[in-house]
Amino acid sequence: MKKYSIKALMLMAITATMASCNNQPSKMDGDNAASAGDSQGLRIAYVEVDSLVNHYEYAKVMNDSLEKMSANATTVLNNKDKELERSYNSIQTRLQNNGFTSEQQYKTAVAAFESERNNRVALEARLSNELMQKQADFTKTLHDSVNNFLADYNKDKKYDIILRTGMANEVVLYADPKFDITQDVINGLNNRYKKKAAQPEAKKEESQQAQQK
Repeated sequence: MKKYSIKALMLMAITATMASCNNQPSKMDGDNAASAGDSQGLRIAYVEVDSLVNHYEYAKVMNDSLEKMSANATTVLNNKDKELERSYNSIQTRLQNNGFTSEQQYKTAVAAFESERNNRVALEARLSNELMQKQADFTKTLHDSVNNFLADYNKDKKYDIILRTGMANEVVLYADPKFDITQDVINGLNNRYKKKAAQPEAKKEESQQAQQK
């Protein structure tokens, strides 16, 4: 089974998201990351993608989910390989010990083995497609999550451009740390995720309380 890297997925999503933002000037918020840029020029900020990958809770949850799904698929395929090996060895042993009473019986055993092997190939294809679909769904959700957050975030901050750093295809060779809004973005994303994750649990509790009345 192909292994899926959560960092690769995150980088794909962030690469598609880090783009030009609202270019209207606004008041600065102190001497921290939020005060990046020049009020008389472009307001620029950057996000350290590696930190975002490592600290965004939703990404961690999806990473665990993908890894478990991949590990389960690998276990299933390994077990199927062992079954095929046992079947093959059984046929060989019977053949060497004249265990088949006729040529037709031997052909039937071989045909059954070939059918099992074809089923194994089909199983791997199905599991791989399921994993790829989960990866695609996660990438889209992640992109939408970051993009929607930055759109709301920038309504107040009013940056003209938000750049990315910490990637192989680095687009920033050097930037003053005062332009770094990574922690702001991580905090905002995690706060949103925690609120969203708490909603189903709250509804579940309300339903249980209603049933008890």
